[in-house]
Amino acid sequence: MHRLSLLIGLILLPILGFSESTADQLQQLTARIQALQDKMQDTRTEYGRLQRQLQQREEDIGETAERLDGLSEELTDKRNTLIDLEQQKQQQTQKLTEQRQALAKQIRAAYITGRQDYLKLWLNQQDPFAIGRVLTYYDYINRARIQEIDAIQTTLKHIQTLSQQIVQETSTVNTLIGEQSTKKNQLETSYQDRQGILEELARTIESTDKEIKRLQDDKKQLEQLLGIVDKTFETLPPPVESNTIFATLKGNLPRPVAGDITKKFGDELIGSLKYQGLLINAPLGDKITSIASGRIAFADWFRNMGQLIIIDHGKGYMSLYGHNQSLYVKTGDWVEAGTPIASVGNSGGRNITGLYFELRYQGVPVDPLTWIHN
Repeated sequence: MHRLSLLIGLILLPILGFSESTADQLQQLTARIQALQDKMQDTRTEYGRLQRQLQQREEDIGETAERLDGLSEELTDKRNTLIDLEQQKQQQTQKLTEQRQALAKQIRAAYITGRQDYLKLWLNQQDPFAIGRVLTYYDYINRARIQEIDAIQTTLKHIQTLSQQIVQETSTVNTLIGEQSTKKNQLETSYQDRQGILEELARTIESTDKEIKRLQDDKKQLEQLLGIVDKTFETLPPPVESNTIFATLKGNLPRPVAGDITKKFGDELIGSLKYQGLLINAPLGDKITSIASGRIAFADWFRNMGQLIIIDHGKGYMSLYGHNQSLYVKTGDWVEAGTPIASVGNSGGRNITGLYFELRYQGVPVDPLTWIHN
């Protein structure tokens, strides 16, 4: 209420005058409000940055977790392959042992029999067919030895191949274990980063909730301001030449400035708050004109609106022009339709230049597009 009383006093400045103390208080209040508006803009920027960081971290977490699952499956497969290779190597090693034992028995038997026994056996045989059978028998034994030796060489090669595969698979398993450990650390780091971002977002959201409350307070104070303005000027008669009934102009009012309409009446502002007018983008310094004749009810800075002009058109109708750069009129002036009243700016903490334009009837916002001639 203290700030509202100051603003009310500002409205009545041309009529009642201001004390130096009150003017100083207003200047200090304006500075504090500007600082808060700057901080609010920084909060919006930080909120967007944190949202992008959160998105990136959660995408990283998803990709890392997916790769980690793949590594786990791959590691399991490689370990199973390694176990199978080890089993094959053991089987081949056992086979090699048995082959060597069989060959050793053959060699010992041949040594015991000896060449002399072989010749004696051959010379003592009177039957040529018996001699042939003996020769065939010893030839069979020799071929069996050669086959055993070939089998041993084949088994040795197989064991060597298995040993090389085991070395390769062991290296692959160790590499996968290292990569898995790295990915787990990355995932843990990403989760920690995500938690930190969520905590920052929570603080930012809390700040945003406070911002919404401030905007609601702004709306309430603006409505109180308009109510007082209406009561203050309702007893002042308009000039004879400007005694046009505003209601008859519906659908034929000119735009206050040329430009693209980026926000319309009813569009979302923040949270449950909606735009109660139009945002018209326009170049810095372009002239803003009055949409109809009326008395300047307010021409000064107002929080979140920046340099604001309110025109009382009589019979409960008012038009508002916010975020101006320069004001060409002062409270109490009479203006006609098309009179330049301000220049386009970005006051009130906006990043881009343009005009915020409202129409109100009996203090209630109405859609300007239903009044403006398209």
